[in-house]
Amino acid sequence: MKRFAKYSLFLSLALGFADQIQAEAVKDVTVDYRHGYRLRDRTHYDKLALGANLPDNYAFIVETKFKTGGPDPKDKFYYDTVLNVVEMTLLKTFNYGNWTVSPFIQPEFSSVRTEWKFGVAPWYKINDSWSLGGLYRLELSDYAHDSQCDDVGHDNCSLDRHRTVNRFDAYFRYRLENLISTYKFIYMHGDDKLFANKKSNYEQELQFDYILGDNKEWRPYVTFADIGRSAYSSERQLRLRMGVVYTFK
Repeated sequence: MKRFAKYSLFLSLALGFADQIQAEAVKDVTVDYRHGYRLRDRTHYDKLALGANLPDNYAFIVETKFKTGGPDPKDKFYYDTVLNVVEMTLLKTFNYGNWTVSPFIQPEFSSVRTEWKFGVAPWYKINDSWSLGGLYRLELSDYAHDSQCDDVGHDNCSLDRHRTVNRFDAYFRYRLENLISTYKFIYMHGDDKLFANKKSNYEQELQFDYILGDNKEWRPYVTFADIGRSAYSSERQLRLRMGVVYTFK
């Protein structure tokens, strides 16, 4: 598609890199499908992701996100679905005893913006049941191709059409046999308005995963999140997500 031509070079380089890797070296290929709904906006979203573990503890993930299109997307399920975002992640994991540390690069492209994300995600395994995690991510967004940026009051960008955000995540995870529950708190601070006319925002999320299958290849999950609705309002809303991950082992 013409409007996603900006990421074609990165994708070509990534595919060229993957082509150099022998097929037998790629393992644990995953397919992740997720459907989401925002209660106040009354809008539906979908995600389809493909990921694989590569040699030397590398991993590569391609994620496509879809939404309901048209002038009035409210309460429309799988109606006029349009591609919203394409995101790619390349990360490498380092192991230090009970610690894992994963630096990553994560470009994201859409018809209205280009976003480059750089970060690191540390995890600490306390025991077989409890683990703690975190994430820091620097987000550099360019809205130069969004015509709405010329309009005062646009929710997604300021008049200079650029935005920098620092994001911090904290994870608390508990596992009971095949049931995994994860609480995530997100704090964001940037150089533009993010929530309630302030340059900061936060989100909370609670996710439940259940592992199924003889080889534990299926993982359905459900997520409940408290998110902000607008950069110019203090209104918040509940976001619901349901999905399933299948792993080719």
